[in-house]
Amino acid sequence: MSLATGEAGFAWEHGLPHVLWRAQQAVHRRVDTALDGLGVTVTQLGLAVHLDELGLLSASDLARRFHITPQSVTTALSQLERIGWVRRLPHPVHKRVILHELTETGLAGVVDGRARMARIDGVLTAMLGDGKDEVLGRLRELTVALDGEDPAGAAMWPLAGTTP
Repeated sequence: MSLATGEAGFAWEHGLPHVLWRAQQAVHRRVDTALDGLGVTVTQLGLAVHLDELGLLSASDLARRFHITPQSVTTALSQLERIGWVRRLPHPVHKRVILHELTETGLAGVVDGRARMARIDGVLTAMLGDGKDEVLGRLRELTVALDGEDPAGAAMWPLAGTTP
């Protein structure tokens, strides 16, 4: 018997952090496989989906929305720009703020990516069976308890004539 397990009374592999980590790794592998050939990562696709849903946003707006570092968002957006999915635009009022918008290629990629993710979501939620709504609800509750609510979709730097 391991001293760490015995003395702490905690079996690492049965604890919630380990189980969630393993599940996340397994899901991530499936998502990576599903996105293979699309040319983007799940983070890049998520950013593109948010640009599609919310319109023009700055990198800092996206970082707040995703709860990831501005540097990670900037790296992801740079790759999306390189492959022709997004373009940069100066903010019409706050010239130092750079906004990002999807190109036609990006819009088509988002449609394809959403379809791929919908297939994966169907497979995964089917594995949860009849209790899927409860499981998803509890995971959302856990996320909100740890990270707080997602920020509102409004941009920090609204365009002239819009309200935040």
